[in-house]
Amino acid sequence: MPRLSTALLRHAYTIDPLLPLLLRPCRNLLAAQNELRWLREYVDMVARSRRMGHRKADRKSLLRQLARERASGKPLQYILGTEYFGDLEIRCRPGVLIPRQETAASITYLVRLIRNAQSLPPELRVLDLCTGTGCIPLLFHHEFCSARKDVALRVLGVDISEKATELAEDNLRQVQRRGDCLDQGEMGFMLADVLIDPFGDQTLKPPSVKAAFNFNRKPVFWDVLTSNPPYISPSAYWKTTTRSVRGFEPKLALVPPPAPGNCGIEQGDLFYPRILHIARDVEAKIVLLEVADMNQALRVAKMARELNIFDGVEIWRDQPDQIDDSSSAELQGFPVIGQGNGRSVLCWRGIGATWLGKGASRNNLNLIDDHRLFRSYWRSPFG
Repeated sequence: MPRLSTALLRHAYTIDPLLPLLLRPCRNLLAAQNELRWLREYVDMVARSRRMGHRKADRKSLLRQLARERASGKPLQYILGTEYFGDLEIRCRPGVLIPRQETAASITYLVRLIRNAQSLPPELRVLDLCTGTGCIPLLFHHEFCSARKDVALRVLGVDISEKATELAEDNLRQVQRRGDCLDQGEMGFMLADVLIDPFGDQTLKPPSVKAAFNFNRKPVFWDVLTSNPPYISPSAYWKTTTRSVRGFEPKLALVPPPAPGNCGIEQGDLFYPRILHIARDVEAKIVLLEVADMNQALRVAKMARELNIFDGVEIWRDQPDQIDDSSSAELQGFPVIGQGNGRSVLCWRGIGATWLGKGASRNNLNLIDDHRLFRSYWRSPFG
């Protein structure tokens, strides 16, 4: 990383004495000025809540303290306590991964496709694995229910971290207080370990996803499965992540644990086979998995194809909604949608094709009728 020039630091100081501190993490004067403005707005909000508006010395002291924290590399989202994820303001805390806008773009596009479908069941069930702050299920619900009132959503977020599920519950309460339409259906979060073998030792804590379903009396079958799992390899963690990420965000949410034995799976890919098997077991019709880049997207797409349960698999870039002749492509037999870097792998089967607007064959139409009949007579013993 190039050093900041003395001339730039002096110029920043003449604008505001705190700007040189923010130039360290921002590396850009305009970005530093924006962050200083956000920090001032946050200090004003804190001052009003603490009724210290008349004590300018306290405000200046707090602002300098926050600027120093930012200069140390602490993410702005942990300092301000929130980050926007789509249209939602999501609370952030140290120990839980900060939501990324690229993830929001994929979820927003997925919901836009699904909510236009005419063949949805009365209750649509969405399962999010490795949920973190709960940002994905919350945004899914927000985007879907803002356009569809005739379908109830049952949404469940799962994470191995108790700190994450507590924050997700807190975010759910915040969204409810802001008056979002979370009364349309049901949403919750639970502790479970995605990587645990559901047929192995179930005395471990957290339990497997299947055991957690049973213990928490959750449905067995889900329609849509989403996940932004840990997917960075140990080498990429040191080569591609910033000092701020390495120093402050939880490595548990970024790098999978070492693969057991010689399983032939790269450590960064460890979660995907297990998540795909969970998708098979819960009979998910649509699966959206976030990945690090195009190379990993191709590996995950091949895993999904080799499972031989999906009717279609495609790869989404960072902006999947930006589709034109120049952005449409195909790599190793997989359609690639949108613009930017490789970001997600989308899989579908049965009536999921119809929900995504992929067209409905006679077989899919029969599955729609079967699915409607099944949902009208069958109810999970767990609700």
